[in-house]
Amino acid sequence: MADYIVYGNLNCPFSYALYELLYSQNLLHKVEWRVVEHTSDSGSYLRSTESMSELASDIFNIRNRAPGITISLPLSLSDSLFPSLCAIAAQRSNPEQSTQFISNLYRALWIKGKDIGNPSVIFHALEEAGIDTELETDELCEEILLRWQKEWERGNFGLRTPVIIADDGRRMVGLVNQQTVLDFFQGAQVVSTATTSSSRYQERMTIALFGDDQISNLWPLLSSLRDDSNILLPQSLASLQEMLLSAERCPDLVLLHNTGQHANLIELCRSMAHLTREKQVPLAVIGTPIADADEVSLYDLGVADYLMQQRNAQIIQARINILLQLKRAHDLLARAASIDTLTQIYNRREFERCFETEWRRGQRSRQPISVVLIDIDHFKAFNDNLGHLNGDNCLRQIATTIRDSVRRAQDMVCRFGGEEFIILLPETDQAGAELLAEHIRQKIVELDIRHSPNFKDEPVTVSLGIATAVPAHKGESPRKIIDQADNALYKAKRQGRNRVERYVDEG
Repeated sequence: MADYIVYGNLNCPFSYALYELLYSQNLLHKVEWRVVEHTSDSGSYLRSTESMSELASDIFNIRNRAPGITISLPLSLSDSLFPSLCAIAAQRSNPEQSTQFISNLYRALWIKGKDIGNPSVIFHALEEAGIDTELETDELCEEILLRWQKEWERGNFGLRTPVIIADDGRRMVGLVNQQTVLDFFQGAQVVSTATTSSSRYQERMTIALFGDDQISNLWPLLSSLRDDSNILLPQSLASLQEMLLSAERCPDLVLLHNTGQHANLIELCRSMAHLTREKQVPLAVIGTPIADADEVSLYDLGVADYLMQQRNAQIIQARINILLQLKRAHDLLARAASIDTLTQIYNRREFERCFETEWRRGQRSRQPISVVLIDIDHFKAFNDNLGHLNGDNCLRQIATTIRDSVRRAQDMVCRFGGEEFIILLPETDQAGAELLAEHIRQKIVELDIRHSPNFKDEPVTVSLGIATAVPAHKGESPRKIIDQADNALYKAKRQGRNRVERYVDEG
């Protein structure tokens, strides 16, 4: 009996990503992979702009959460019933080769974009796995699929896939990062999280394509862009605007689809231009030919380019790539301005900018926000006795340790001053901040950076001060919470250094 049971769907990109991850880590032999189906009509998803949008967003999230997994946006999804039955039949008759067969099915859909419901695709997947191509599905296969389906639906998983159940009762729902999956397979108890971006700066550029139901006419264009870019399909103008306002999901290019209603296009571009200009995101339009005067009007509004959808897809792709290259160049300049050159973490200017944004978000969400202020103990003496080159190296090592200790994408580590660092922890209470701060303190001691002989060659340590506030509460402010963290830091210094102190209102 397998150590783990996994419920996965052939038409689910997250299930595919988990299968590939387990395959690459040689863990599939520990797993009984049970195929289930989300819906019976998934093959019709192209008729729904909403479903297209959801699938494109899923691909975007997978590329961020599991960047080592190759995945593309397919032009269609097929009915997965028959290939699922074939997977069960292969597992019954050829357990060892069935692993490769299921992998071939997943890759045919999520890499090559093929219709896995097509018998010829299944035939080739069987052939490549070394399984008899006369594979037969029978009533027992259907009974097994129905049983697995009922188990999954009754399992209180929120109808999500993939689901991993260990033989000791531990469960993990949805796709998480590789390290978390490996920890789970080594016996760790993990908390499943939503699939979100894991980095502020992604390697793939993101295009938000907005239009009505006629957007399906642009699939040939999407097929030329999907392998190199993340494609997002916002379902409404409000969704697009929300993306632009998001630090995590802001696209690198907004591409509006013009279906011939020029008056509406002018108003749409006018409503979008101020947002794209503020976020430094190029705004382009693709559609049918328009008059020169109308095109000039769009450029006057701030549109970067007007693309004729009838033109060769390679020409359109080349012009889109130019816009993305300009965006990348701007981002690199902006990032250079926000990064401390010595430690390669964010500088104080970027901290203050992000702190304002997170404070406003905290006022809306009514969630707490925490700040951890960190100061290297006796750093001036370290510099004076061991030299500035050693001092710079010490700063870099400590900055890297702090950055690596902070796992959430929304958390932010910055160099606040000479030997001071600050961590911004949105939606984090005092207890959570204390756990992180103590972990960082111990990790820095473990670096074993030796101090000068004047300090008996003891390891370099840090003192940490914590303050927590709820931005929605009256009287709170960003400046106030930083002052409170500073007071807690100096309390740690007075009480012997190499310790964590939290701010306590003694009034």
